[in-house]
Amino acid sequence: MKVRSIFFTFFILIITALPAFAQQDCAAIFKAELENISGVDAVVQNESGFLAILKEGNKKEAVSVVSKINKIRKNNAGGCDFSGVSVAIMDSNLDLIKNTSSASMSKSELTKLLYDYVYKLSPVQVDENLKGYEKLSELAPQNNYYKTRKQHYSKRVELVKTRSEYIARCLKEFPKDKSIIDLKIKRDFYLFVVAGDTPLKTAEIFMDTIAQQTPKPEKKMCVIVYSEDLSIRQASCPSEYQDILKTNEEELLMRHVQSLPGFKIEHNINGYKALKELAPHSTLYTKKLAAYESKQQGLERFMNLRIMSGEKLFSKSSNRGETLYATINSKALDGKSASANRKLFKLLTDYYAASGYAYKKCVLKNTAGETLGTISCANSRCTFKQ
Repeated sequence: MKVRSIFFTFFILIITALPAFAQQDCAAIFKAELENISGVDAVVQNESGFLAILKEGNKKEAVSVVSKINKIRKNNAGGCDFSGVSVAIMDSNLDLIKNTSSASMSKSELTKLLYDYVYKLSPVQVDENLKGYEKLSELAPQNNYYKTRKQHYSKRVELVKTRSEYIARCLKEFPKDKSIIDLKIKRDFYLFVVAGDTPLKTAEIFMDTIAQQTPKPEKKMCVIVYSEDLSIRQASCPSEYQDILKTNEEELLMRHVQSLPGFKIEHNINGYKALKELAPHSTLYTKKLAAYESKQQGLERFMNLRIMSGEKLFSKSSNRGETLYATINSKALDGKSASANRKLFKLLTDYYAASGYAYKKCVLKNTAGETLGTISCANSRCTFKQ
């Protein structure tokens, strides 16, 4: 008897719950129908009804969307009756579009729906947030919370505008300044690579000069400065940025290091050393550092080759871009036949390839400055052309 009583009670609960489930299903169907309408950007739903926000503010598009919504309200999709559903429609400027769909919705109900929409916006959507709280303040002028949020986002919009203009000016002007080698920026983080012995001072002078043309944003900035070869680092960063300093510095420094040409071996080594300090467990930085150190060691071995007398094979060397210029000691060539020299050049070509060819080309010269031939490398192979 007790089991039958429990079963009967459970049955009543199921029957009672069915209308609620059906109602929820119908609301979900109606919301999905609204979201599928071309021109609708967002749909918000609560117990009062629905708010549809359009992608544009033009009247022709709005009239078309309203017509489509009214058609949905007249249909009985999935056995649901949508005729009594309240729908408020706003354009992209959050101006209410007058229509029969929103006639039964009160101002407070509309305000609540709009707040649900604005609340879900990301804080970085400053323009959309400002627009939302401006409209909410309009609908509920006595609400101090809406006023406060409106003031907050008004300041944020101004900050974003000032920051954007200042960053744009910095990026435009730095290539004209010979002391600034590179500049990478992310919001309030500035990473400079500069020439000279006073990296931080050089960066600060540049930023102050820019501020005379375009005002600095009110928010404090974190300035990180590296010397040209990335061997020296200086920084001026407010304490509130310390928790996110490494992550942002790594991102900006990586962007600079990735832009370096491969033949700048010392710069790349210093760059990946600095990156490895910021992210010690990175296998990418470990591999890149090892590869450039191997190239450097290979180049040193190549340049330190010696002849029978114990003197260096190369009396001097220099580089221009991706080309290495190496002058062969006259004692290695004097009195040698053309055939012997060809064997020497082939041996040097093979050794240069095995050393990792730090430069894609190596021009061999004699002490008189005449070109003896060029070693050209690609895809782990090198060839010699006289």
